[in-house]
Amino acid sequence: MAVRIVSIDSSLGSQLLVADAEPDARGVTLNVLSSAEQTDSRRHAESLGAMLAEVLGAPAVADRPLDAAVAATGPAPFTGLRAGLATARALGRALGVAVHGVPSPDAVA
Repeated sequence: MAVRIVSIDSSLGSQLLVADAEPDARGVTLNVLSSAEQTDSRRHAESLGAMLAEVLGAPAVADRPLDAAVAATGPAPFTGLRAGLATARALGRALGVAVHGVPSPDAVA
């Protein structure tokens, strides 16, 4: 069964996506259900909440709850990372799901 995750990367701009991760013979296949992006590297705190509402409110995501949140841990400037990590942690606490930190290139992938 697929695991539904939200990925938050705030290492440069901000990128969020909700995907179903399905293990298979080659590793893991991701089916992206919803995504949002903004490129301004100075507006993480202002944009992450609205972007999160957008991706979680997408019709393709509404059929079942999240299983986990993934947040980028760097390398990147600390201020942007802090906004993404705090958003992931708050989401994890609010929904009761696990939160995992991953290197920024893995969060984007």
